[in-house]
Amino acid sequence: MNTADPHAPVHAALQLVRSIALEVPAYRRLLREHGIEIDSITTMTDLAQLPPTSKDTYRRINGLADLQSGRPEDVETIASSAGSSGKPTFWSRGQRSTDHGAAMFGYVLRECADTEHRSTLALVTFPLGPYVGGAFMYAMLLELRRRGHRLSIATPGMDPEAVADVISEAGDGYEQILIFAYPPIARDLLDTYGDLLRRHNVVVIVGGEPVSEAWRSLVHVMLDDPDGDRVRVVYGATDVGFVGYETAATIAVRASAAGDKALNTVMFGSDYTAGELVQQPAFVQYEPEFTYIEVDSDGYLLFTVGGVLPLVRYRVNDRGETLTGNDIRERLAHAGYAALADGIDPNGSYLLVHGRTDVAAIYSAVNIYPDYFRPAVEHISLTTRLTGRFIARCEVDSDQRQTLTLDVELRSQQRPDAETAEHVKQLSIASLRQLSAEYRIVHDQKGEAAEPVVRLQPFRSDGFVTGGKQKSVQ
Repeated sequence: MNTADPHAPVHAALQLVRSIALEVPAYRRLLREHGIEIDSITTMTDLAQLPPTSKDTYRRINGLADLQSGRPEDVETIASSAGSSGKPTFWSRGQRSTDHGAAMFGYVLRECADTEHRSTLALVTFPLGPYVGGAFMYAMLLELRRRGHRLSIATPGMDPEAVADVISEAGDGYEQILIFAYPPIARDLLDTYGDLLRRHNVVVIVGGEPVSEAWRSLVHVMLDDPDGDRVRVVYGATDVGFVGYETAATIAVRASAAGDKALNTVMFGSDYTAGELVQQPAFVQYEPEFTYIEVDSDGYLLFTVGGVLPLVRYRVNDRGETLTGNDIRERLAHAGYAALADGIDPNGSYLLVHGRTDVAAIYSAVNIYPDYFRPAVEHISLTTRLTGRFIARCEVDSDQRQTLTLDVELRSQQRPDAETAEHVKQLSIASLRQLSAEYRIVHDQKGEAAEPVVRLQPFRSDGFVTGGKQKSVQ
């Protein structure tokens, strides 16, 4: 890429980093500690050699005042993370972040809901209060209203009853309803108030954690629209804001790969047993002029973003891969999917996200991540029995013997049974062995002793949150 081109993402990232180094005391201090002069940051190579940053090495050791650029009054909102990996952390947001989110979210809403032409009731079920997710979404939707989208916004939070109350009271006045939710909350709504939702034209936009194509298909069936386009996934993080979004083309690729082992391997590097477990990353389009993304030598994503609390080469502990549109088109053509390739923007930028790794149970020195269990718990054969929520732990007895346990939440009115527990167990073992070479070695050595103990828990029992983000691994 020609870094002299003022429109090239690398050039924009270099200019942003230089401005951050001049304006942000904490980052200027970091460069000084590493012996780096601002004037020496002139090429892509210079950018790639700057020290990575993270929540622990940069955000938490500096106060907000030292992390911000511009004047204090440029900060519109100070909100916190959900604290799923520990103590909540506070983040500043300003108009630039809102503009960025609105520009990208506008594309999502135009493509899947035509909100510039259709009257829409938008329900934000992400938590408000001090949290970034709900506040940021609310601000973006207000900005989209100002830009001509026909949106009325309600913020009922995560309680399904409160969401249903808004729909019952106001839903009939709109052509469609948009529900913004974490995937388990969307599932709760459909389980509890499916009849109400089916009376309306509902589109579900989820974030906060990945979903499988089996989950997407289930939601379409529960909405009585099995062939519809009513589920979109957006990707972002509290730290770096809104990053990427699914398009009709990325969904088509992912859905086709879910049914074609060879395509899944070519596109995502993931193999699976046909008819059983399908391993796929999130697959989204992003705008590099807003969010410049690198991948380090260990496969972790590094984000450079502007705003009132800008970040340089910041690691959120998601693993992934960046691809150009041409890269994807070549992969699809190689796999024999020329028609799917035609739907991919050759000049677009795309991101595969394989999942967060900062919260892990450790069993026999093997890191156990949420993504290892999700394909099993969300398997199509279990959708009528389970909600999709789970908690994995490594428990130690008085003799310090370790047991890997998996608590799985049953749907309302369902009771535990040995057959379901065994099915979850076998699917989980298959997924663990497939995704973790370390676990495979331990399992080969220990056999049954290394297999998870599955406990089916009643709906809304202790540990399964309905008012916050589910922590799946402890």
